Amino acid sequence: MGKNKKKIIAAFVAMFCVAAAAVGIFYFVINRTDDTDNARGDSASEVVKLIDKDLDTKYPGTPTEVVKLYWRINKCIYNNSLEDEEFESLLKQLRKLYDEEFLEKDENQWDIMLKNFKADVENYRDNSRIISIYTVDPSSSAEYGEVDGKECATLMSSVMIKEKSKRMKTFEKFMCRKNDDGKWKILGWEQADSEDQEPTEE
Repeated sequence: MGKNKKKIIAAFVAMFCVAAAAVGIFYFVINRTDDTDNARGDSASEVVKLIDKDLDTKYPGTPTEVVKLYWRINKCIYNNSLEDEEFESLLKQLRKLYDEEFLEKDENQWDIMLKNFKADVENYRDNSRIISIYTVDPSSSAEYGEVDGKECATLMSSVMIKEKSKRMKTFEKFMCRKNDDGKWKILGWEQADSEDQEPTEE
């Protein structure tokens, strides 16, 4: 084989390798962009779903469903970069889950709650912290009773918080009270201890 022919073949092979590499990089970038867009789309979709959720006509029917929605909204608020309008709309949805007695407290007035939420979310951002996964006890495991003549339910939830490489698990005991319309509303909650259990994605 002549030297010129060898040079031509070598040049052809080199060009083929460069072209293949370029195609590979192109598809890698496209796929990576698609994955990122899909993730952003999922987050945006969840925000829209929660904001558009009609809690006046389709309110959760059990204490467990109420607390699950509480965590779902909080996860959306804390884990996403939101516009002010989106942030306020989600907080308004969250407030619809609260008992009137809870909302009447000074620290739970709209302006104060909004300010405190924004500060807490900013703290999460500064510490690279997100709400990862959560569980809520089934309504069948809740403790039922009465407060001021109204039916109440106490149930546990657990939540996993990620902070960079750390994982922190906390437990919250919620009390829900049925209002005059028969809807379960969150009266309050407190940090609690519980048996170690693995949260599952909701």
